[in-house]
Amino acid sequence: MTTMLCVVDNLEQHAANKRIALKDDTSSVTYCELLRRIEHRREQWRQHLRNELARPLVMLFMDNTIDSVVNYLTCLRFRLPVLVINTKLQETAKKDFIQRFNPHLIVEENTVQASASQPLSLHPELALLMATSGSTGSGKCVALSYRNLHVNTESILTYLPIRSDDRTLATLPFSYSYGLSVLHSHLACGATIAMTTLTVMEREFWRLLQSLPVTSLSGVPHWYEMLIRLRFTRQELPSLRYFTQAGGRLDPDVSQQLADYAKTHNKQFFVMYGQTEATARIAFLDADKVRDKPTSVGQAIPGGELELRSLSGDRISTAYTEGELYYRGENTMLGYVETSRELAAFVPKEWLATGDLAEFDSEGDFYITGRTKRIAKLFGERVNLDELERQFAQVGLSVRCCGEENVIAAFCLATDKELVKKYFDQILTAPPKSRRLVTLEAWPLLANEKIDYGMLNVMLKQAL
Repeated sequence: MTTMLCVVDNLEQHAANKRIALKDDTSSVTYCELLRRIEHRREQWRQHLRNELARPLVMLFMDNTIDSVVNYLTCLRFRLPVLVINTKLQETAKKDFIQRFNPHLIVEENTVQASASQPLSLHPELALLMATSGSTGSGKCVALSYRNLHVNTESILTYLPIRSDDRTLATLPFSYSYGLSVLHSHLACGATIAMTTLTVMEREFWRLLQSLPVTSLSGVPHWYEMLIRLRFTRQELPSLRYFTQAGGRLDPDVSQQLADYAKTHNKQFFVMYGQTEATARIAFLDADKVRDKPTSVGQAIPGGELELRSLSGDRISTAYTEGELYYRGENTMLGYVETSRELAAFVPKEWLATGDLAEFDSEGDFYITGRTKRIAKLFGERVNLDELERQFAQVGLSVRCCGEENVIAAFCLATDKELVKKYFDQILTAPPKSRRLVTLEAWPLLANEKIDYGMLNVMLKQAL
């Protein structure tokens, strides 16, 4: 057996210390009880499998609940490859995943059902499959190995000050790679992960921060922007030691306010950058630099390497020169997959092309300047705009999509407005304020008769 994930390696060690592993609004589970539940869950699943299926593929509809975490850790502990799916996806998207990947078990909370019965050829190191587009549930999945998960978790524990007595609040979905990495890193060192159905708009949420008390927080830009509006920086929160941000570009003013708050209240604020293809983490900015460099994502995580390349593929060695950002490290994925037929063998690439444009300063800290492809980010989750258009086309609608930070616009002719609105709400599972529907009397065209996306982007910016 090759390297296992340190999360599950360390469970027994933490169980001996009677530590609390998981909490929700009504209950808590120690590491010892967590181990018992994992063993029980495996026995429950065995009853639904044919004997010859030594290594089944599990499809896990995951939510931020204790049962979901037990299901996920059962897969890791017993080396069952798992496809993690957001439980809030539309039913059509869920069915699409089932058809493409033919899982042997479909698991949600404490229920399990047998699905496919034919054995699948699965790579021995395949641990986890995660969708690249968490909001639509379509397109490719990223295949990650046990080694990827192990290395990334160890790296996080090297640069973040996570301790065994920490209590973090799971504000990010575990079906999202950033949220899952928070789960990995805290369980690996014996800390406590608290889950709640409360939102920052509820008074009880703020009481919970004090009563746990919370020692660390993690969030995407939109979440921190809400915290600022709710006067987070006026809170004392004496137990809070550090907080982290990733999942997209944070407004420089918000970053500055958070950095100032951290310094004034003797806390640490870490800005990070990552992608699912690199098991969620690629770079981080040292907490001491955030006030001076509020727009930087810092340098590569321990064990990783960043470089910029020009359009011709040459390595860029001059500061403040824009190029495409590439990453190399043992946390880089096995590869992309779209169906179960691709799960047997992988040829991992040495360098990951992030699709982001960036530059670095004289101290080697990197700054993301744009995207090379038509992929937008909604609160940390990527949405492929071309794939979104294809989904509209499948129901007979001509729609063009553009995106800005945390906003996606669907452009259509006025005659299609009502139908487009109906399907837009179904296809894109994101907050209503992140969707813009723009109607046109006629499409703007380029000289070659192609639709002028540049003009559509201008129109979107004007509409914001």
